[in-house]
Amino acid sequence: MKDLLFKTARFASLVLLLGAISISSCKKDDPEPPVVVEDGFYVQGDATAYTDFNNKATLQKTRNEVKQTERAQLLEVFVAVKGTGGFNIVEVSGSSRKTYGPGSTFGVVTNATTDEPQVEFQRGDFIETATKFTVPSDGLYHVVMDTEVGIIAIIPVKYWGLIGAATPNGWSGDSKMESTGFDLNTMTFRATDVAMTIGDFKFRYSGGWKVEIDPTFDLGGGDMGIKVNTNFGGAVGALVPGGDNMPNTVSGYYTATMTWTAGSGFTATMVKTGDLPLKDWSNIELGLIGNGLVVGGVQHDWNSGVYLNKPAANGSKYTYSWPGVEVTTAGSFKIREGDNWDNASFGFPQVVMAGDGAADFETNGDGNFVPKVDGAMYNISFEIDAATDTNTFTVTKI
Repeated sequence: MKDLLFKTARFASLVLLLGAISISSCKKDDPEPPVVVEDGFYVQGDATAYTDFNNKATLQKTRNEVKQTERAQLLEVFVAVKGTGGFNIVEVSGSSRKTYGPGSTFGVVTNATTDEPQVEFQRGDFIETATKFTVPSDGLYHVVMDTEVGIIAIIPVKYWGLIGAATPNGWSGDSKMESTGFDLNTMTFRATDVAMTIGDFKFRYSGGWKVEIDPTFDLGGGDMGIKVNTNFGGAVGALVPGGDNMPNTVSGYYTATMTWTAGSGFTATMVKTGDLPLKDWSNIELGLIGNGLVVGGVQHDWNSGVYLNKPAANGSKYTYSWPGVEVTTAGSFKIREGDNWDNASFGFPQVVMAGDGAADFETNGDGNFVPKVDGAMYNISFEIDAATDTNTFTVTKI
């Protein structure tokens, strides 16, 4: 009998303990408070990685290419999109939700400018509708909207390109960095064995510098237009949309990469993998070009070069001479090979300044020589030392 009472008591205690555990577990499983969705514009749809609100798919304020200043109404996001399905832009404002899709003027651009990406892209108005935006194929896309003028553009990032004086095609064409594969969360574009000389360069995608959102919009103060950058400058490790030209300070063969990560944007790398052979400049003509020059008493321009000549050669050193050059503070200039931008060009960050007139020049975001003394005249020489990879720009006052 005592054993029966003892077993009954133990069973009752066990039931009470399990009940306490069950009650405790229920408290822990209480629903979490709802996630607060911040105000903003979100990409959302089955063609993307986002079927609900996600901060990685939020459009952010960006620079208007006109004057390169941030415009609060100009928003952008880079997002991977599948060629099947679609997406909307959803605006959150407090408890309000508005879903946007393509309007009547939205469609394929047939009259892109020469500065815009040289690929097929879409642009036009957006309206409140559940109809989705769609793209023709899997890829990375630049989604841009201006909330004031009511225009959206969707541009495919077919490739990233290296362009500039330091690159094989100069400022006239891209050295392409191709995609290594499609992914909804991260994508990498890469080029190998790119021959980079000492010079300046930029990254741009799909062969364009900018996209016109509204070229006639009056910004005030005589400034017109809303345009979004499709290029990066600044520094390889700190990319800036539409930023200053970036200097390449060591020549060689490079592997270039541009990696996009959802929510983080782009990171770039330039890794030297080999040395370039010495270049023989003996039969290469260099001249001056720019509106910082005065030729025959008239301010020159950026349409054609002047004073083309071949160098005096001494071993691996090549010296070009331009005597009696007049300058103006109303512009700037560069050194350029031949009479186009296909080959080498040289600016302030690529040279060592020398001579008693060196302090009379500064530079700008494009790396040009900017005169500080209006109407001054100089004898200018430019020495390329192919063996040491140095360029010396000597300015002597007249």
